Amino acid sequence: MNFYKSVAFCLGLCLLHVQASAYTQNTLQISKPVDTLEQIYETQPIADNVWSGLTSEFVNTYEAGNYAQASALAKQAYDIALSNFGAQHVNTADSMLKLGIINETLGDYDVAKQYMNGAMDILVEELGPNHEDVAIVLTNLANLYFEQNLPEQSELYHKKALDIRKRTLGENDPAVAQSMYNLAVLYDDLTKYEQAAELYEQALKIWNANYGAVHPYIANALNNLANVYMVMERYEDAIELHKHSLAVRRSLYGDNHAEVARALINLGALYVKQSAYGKAEPLYVEAVHVAENLFGPKHPQVAMLLYSLANIYHIQGRMAKAESQHVDSKTEDSAPQPAIAQPVAASKVAVSNVSVNIPTQTKLEKSAQIKFKKAVPLYERALKILDTSMGSQHPAVTAMINELAMLYKSIGDTTNAKKMQARLSSIH
Repeated sequence: MNFYKSVAFCLGLCLLHVQASAYTQNTLQISKPVDTLEQIYETQPIADNVWSGLTSEFVNTYEAGNYAQASALAKQAYDIALSNFGAQHVNTADSMLKLGIINETLGDYDVAKQYMNGAMDILVEELGPNHEDVAIVLTNLANLYFEQNLPEQSELYHKKALDIRKRTLGENDPAVAQSMYNLAVLYDDLTKYEQAAELYEQALKIWNANYGAVHPYIANALNNLANVYMVMERYEDAIELHKHSLAVRRSLYGDNHAEVARALINLGALYVKQSAYGKAEPLYVEAVHVAENLFGPKHPQVAMLLYSLANIYHIQGRMAKAESQHVDSKTEDSAPQPAIAQPVAASKVAVSNVSVNIPTQTKLEKSAQIKFKKAVPLYERALKILDTSMGSQHPAVTAMINELAMLYKSIGDTTNAKKMQARLSSIH
């Protein structure tokens, strides 16, 4: 999955709906090994509270990215559920689902699938095959198949989940939109863009009706739909959606947030694709500032954004230089050769051409040099960051050295141009 696609397969971390009320109970924040806790399980309510506390803590820990601790918490919750509720209880199924989720995240897909299938077997037996909680497990299994690059199985499970949700929750429930969105991401990945666009559009309609215009799901769906429109060459529609997504993310997170930076990059990249470099430039400038504030001025992500912004200036400079050379060429081609019989007439024509074209050519050359000089320090700074963080052999470093070599040559800095060429030779 590429950097710009916001894949939000969710509901996987939710407690199964039959246990949702557990979040409202007073919970115990347990971090000790389970074997030291067995003595306190004297009553069912205590077991319920301990299990609920561990389950809630798992969600918080997982979302914080502490997967090792989340794995331990999921195992504790499963052991408690198995000992106190039994092998066929929905709480046990919930714990198995979370063990599946954490194992999937850690890359152990076979173990993850085993836990998820075990959870589904319990829920089908206890609640029936068409219960909403079964749809949650089906969704997680579909996500797992997606990660394993098994699109046919992923599609089958997402469709089953969507069907259950439509029948149990109604056509306009947010969970129905989630299944539509998941299918859209799958079709998007399979380059089935017409199907993906239709499902993104339907999901957006449902979420807007339920959540209003400002919600993270809506921002992600707008972004993904814009990318689909871009591939379908619906550029104006794509631009409007990326603008909308950026506005939603600003409303949700403020200006200084990674999601805002992503939205700025997505819109900027679309303008670059259309060669609208003047519109892309301020978006990348802002993205650089956001990344500097979030990660610090020497982070590799900052370097890559500096590189992208430098490329915009470099391209604009080359375009102005090429146009200048084109004007110069037209001037030479259109000026008549000196004619002995009519020297005055020829001179007037030549003077007329010079008076119109030379200022234009000079202006273009000056514009090219201004853009080149804006690009130079950005490339140099980006190269310095990546030299330190990634090493001189990294492909991004090679690309930057190559750009700098050309740029130094363009501005007449032969000394630095030779240094960059020497670096390139040493790499190859």
